[in-house]
Amino acid sequence: MATGKFHQDTTLASPNVKPARWLLIALSACLAGTPLSAAAAEVTSYLQTYANLPGTGEVLLDNERVVVQKFTLQPGQSTGSHAHHGNQLLVFIRGGLLTSAATGRTTLWKDGRVLWQDATSHPDPGSTNTGSAPIVLMWVTLKPVAAGHRAPPGSPPKYRYLNYPNIPGEDLLENDQVIVQRFVVNPGQWEGVHAHHPDMLYIHIHGGQWASRSKTQPEKPYPEPSPDGEVGWMPTIELSEGHESGNVGPNPIDLIWVTLKQ
Repeated sequence: MATGKFHQDTTLASPNVKPARWLLIALSACLAGTPLSAAAAEVTSYLQTYANLPGTGEVLLDNERVVVQKFTLQPGQSTGSHAHHGNQLLVFIRGGLLTSAATGRTTLWKDGRVLWQDATSHPDPGSTNTGSAPIVLMWVTLKPVAAGHRAPPGSPPKYRYLNYPNIPGEDLLENDQVIVQRFVVNPGQWEGVHAHHPDMLYIHIHGGQWASRSKTQPEKPYPEPSPDGEVGWMPTIELSEGHESGNVGPNPIDLIWVTLKQ
């Protein structure tokens, strides 16, 4: 399991990091001979937008493989129309009642529900939050794999299912792009020694206080609890490292793992 430690090291959620990110984009564009406007347009092209919501939401993670954004929809507020700029996974951090502008149908979306949208999906006229509490949405948009990073035809797949020996997971969704799994770690539980394979990110539906240990590191709690909605990109960890994490807080931790297949 990754927690806030990896989140702080590998994501762009901190407002203090974002100016540096754009400086790197500008520098990369200049070195590559690409105008800054073109580099910025490339980044923007992957961002989910809603006609009735200002800006592009909060960008929680942006790397070579994915962009992750968070939107909050207040009671009575409509998203307005939106299109899909790539293959996307929608995750409800905080669910609620959504009424479709296209059909008039009201649907209850519970915390942790997921929905897949292909890049070829038709534009949606939007939905309205007809419940009494805010709805928090998270979009994971996949970026195309660069030609130099694609596996040769016929090679074995690089991805694996996440396997916690001590905690059974729930398979939420699988297609040719992603595997989506959900785990609930109760107070006092440890996951068991496990590996993390390439291209995995985690999303906390309900966060909490983690600790970790391995063959080279004694048990150590993280300085701060992971908040609800925290997102992070997980580094590859071999099974031989003896890595595992545990819930040392008072409440269950509910998290989703997304594994990219390509």
